[in-house]
Amino acid sequence: MGLIARALEMEGIATTLTCWAKQIRLTAAPRVTLTQLPRGMTLGTPNDAAQQRRVLAATLALLAQDSPLELIQLDEEEGSWR
Repeated sequence: MGLIARALEMEGIATTLTCWAKQIRLTAAPRVTLTQLPRGMTLGTPNDAAQQRRVLAATLALLAQDSPLELIQLDEEEGSWR
């Protein structure tokens, strides 16, 4: 995804990603938020709409900034959902 984001940015299309793995650094994506949530929960714990909105808002807020940016680490943790 990071390579696609870079290609789109070179065409003048702003992009942003949210990811759980720091390996995204290898692709030098222009704007990225990182969470420590498990795979499959990148935007938040299931049924936790408030957390999902926080992650999404933080990720979309990066679009207002010029790229490239440093990776933004969010302090979101998996909640109880089971």
